Amino acid sequence: GHMNQTLYWIAGCFVLITVPISVLGIVQHLVNWYMPQVQKFVVRILFMVPIFSIQSWFSLFFHSASPYLTAIRELYEAFVLSSFVYYIIELCGGEDQLANKLRMKDPKLGQHNCLVRSQCGNWQMGRPFLLNCKYGVLQFVFFKIVTTIVVIILHSQDAFHKGEWGWNSSYMYLAIIMNVSIGYALYCLVTLYLATKDELKEWNPIWKFLCIKGIIFATFWQNFLIQVFYSVGVIQGFGDWDAAMVADGLPAFLICIEMLGFAVLHLYAFPHTDYLHYLQRHEQSFNNNGGGSLLSSPFRGRRMGRGNDNNTETLFLFDQDNNVVNDSSIDTEYQPPTVRQLDRPMSVSRALVSTVNPSETLSDIARMGGSVVVGGDGSSAGRGGNGERGAGEVIFSLDQAEGI
Repeated sequence: GHMNQTLYWIAGCFVLITVPISVLGIVQHLVNWYMPQVQKFVVRILFMVPIFSIQSWFSLFFHSASPYLTAIRELYEAFVLSSFVYYIIELCGGEDQLANKLRMKDPKLGQHNCLVRSQCGNWQMGRPFLLNCKYGVLQFVFFKIVTTIVVIILHSQDAFHKGEWGWNSSYMYLAIIMNVSIGYALYCLVTLYLATKDELKEWNPIWKFLCIKGIIFATFWQNFLIQVFYSVGVIQGFGDWDAAMVADGLPAFLICIEMLGFAVLHLYAFPHTDYLHYLQRHEQSFNNNGGGSLLSSPFRGRRMGRGNDNNTETLFLFDQDNNVVNDSSIDTEYQPPTVRQLDRPMSVSRALVSTVNPSETLSDIARMGGSVVVGGDGSSAGRGGNGERGAGEVIFSLDQAEGI
């Protein structure tokens, strides 16, 4: 009807504004690809907005194909959540460096409330803490992939109906599994943030966490609540749509609108300027601040050299070509970046290839299956391959490590 067409085009107008804003942010990263180990995760996160927007709009037009279109979104949602965890780890210098930093943290960070402690125990700080946080998020990725495939199979057999609650309802069991899984994943993500917020303070971590929690977790529970309202009869038919179609279409319509806000937020939370070559960052900040020193850059560092006039140590800043940068405006507290930087940006084609390759996610999920769940007492509860038990860590041989 006329009302339905109006809703389609309202959603479409939001999508037509959202997608160019998101693409702008993505392109800015691709042409300034100085930190491949970090930016590949950023671009995966940024792609979430246009994918969610277009998928939701298509779901309104092609209602019969909605379950299959939704499956695409949900699989990418799981991919992004795992990428966000790897992104945090890379910003902190990589898994080994972060594990060493966590070992020095307050042990209280690894202590849980009664409910979580009864199931998981307390986590020893260091690599055990990091692995538990990472695998706590990856379990959601695993369950999301499995349940999405199950839903597609059940839907093709007309054995899956959203909003149906009962002992014979597949929806009820899958909803319970996913709510527990996503709740635990959110808990692990927040726990990891609390332990790394000091290391991430230069990177606007609050906005990055809000983006991820807003898009993935809030939209999940938004959809779940709409299905609950449908099951209790709150949601009624509208125009040419019956109540079931409204319950399926309303989340898609809301996502089309909400993604515009997240597209704008992403430009602030994940700007490409955070990952420029450190000398470019200095020049840009120096110009923007009217010649002030770069006090807020996360890429401050220093390198020691000896002056020619006396035996005292003096500070010099060296660029990537090993030339001394003689600029008095550069902060004397300079510290080299812990994240590997390229002298020149990688080509756009190579940047895209590295973005779409989920090798680290797949290898870690495979490692979860037969590997290690690290207990709070520092002992391993399992053994991965031929890995040996250590003090809360698993030690792999060089051949094993290269195969991961």
